[in-house]
Amino acid sequence: MHLSACARVDKAALVSYTRSVIFSTLMLKRQTFSFVRPDPALENLARFEWQERGAFSLYGARIGVQSNCAAGWNALAETFPSQWRPYRGARVDYIYSLYLAPPTRSGRKPFHTLYENGAPLMRSRELAHLTSRFESEAQMAVAQAARGKVFVHAGVVGWRGRAIVMPGRTFTGKSTLVYELVRAGATYYSDEYAALDVEGRVHPFARPLALRDETKANRKISFAELGGAIGKKPLPVGAILVAKYRKGAKWRPRALTPGLGALELLANCVTARSGDPLMLETLSRAARGAAIWKGARGEAREFAAQLLAALA
Repeated sequence: MHLSACARVDKAALVSYTRSVIFSTLMLKRQTFSFVRPDPALENLARFEWQERGAFSLYGARIGVQSNCAAGWNALAETFPSQWRPYRGARVDYIYSLYLAPPTRSGRKPFHTLYENGAPLMRSRELAHLTSRFESEAQMAVAQAARGKVFVHAGVVGWRGRAIVMPGRTFTGKSTLVYELVRAGATYYSDEYAALDVEGRVHPFARPLALRDETKANRKISFAELGGAIGKKPLPVGAILVAKYRKGAKWRPRALTPGLGALELLANCVTARSGDPLMLETLSRAARGAAIWKGARGEAREFAAQLLAALA
């Protein structure tokens, strides 16, 4: 019954046959998982028959993915982070499960359910809503479970061989600024996370850039639409920019010391482990030798050109 239910999912929401074959070849879609942390809620998933299983790794984080049919699994796989690699081990840090419900007798679309580990994460009749939620949650899972990397909420671009890091949480305008910097000639690294190694260098975490419109709804910008270059190698940090958007603001920043710059990064860490010497040393090395500015900025397009000229 599970397979016939999945076969009736809207075809427009599914990945192409070619991509499905590629994913099927790369992944061991019958592997079983064991969770690195005990979670009694995982027992809730035992009542389902998970037909398709596979896992990916990125920066040491291991993410398991399963669905009750190939259509669901392939739809999730289409949104894996761009630098993912197949992971063929059993022990994973997170497990995401997508159950596609069978058709209803009334003919209405059924509710499908996405689980994180053993807990329901989202229910929706629209597969696209579930895959979008999985995409953002899986990226956060990678940021939390990464090994040997410290993840900071930040936009990142490369400019003249060094990284410009713009720490900030949601609604601070960092994605819009990243977009304009790339359009002005910078190299795209990320609009959400700065992945820092122990030497303080920034590694790419490129994803389709998300711009919010006036209704706060996300509009995904594909790599092709974005244009410009996509970063491939780690860069030392050349500038840390703490610049929240304010309408009509003039850029009159104050310079910060490396110590204060490291604290700005710490305030935006995905997992701020107080007293963790490796984290603190990583952030200190990232800030060491960087120009660090803090202030309010105006419109992103005008500011992007001004910033790149100042760092030329």
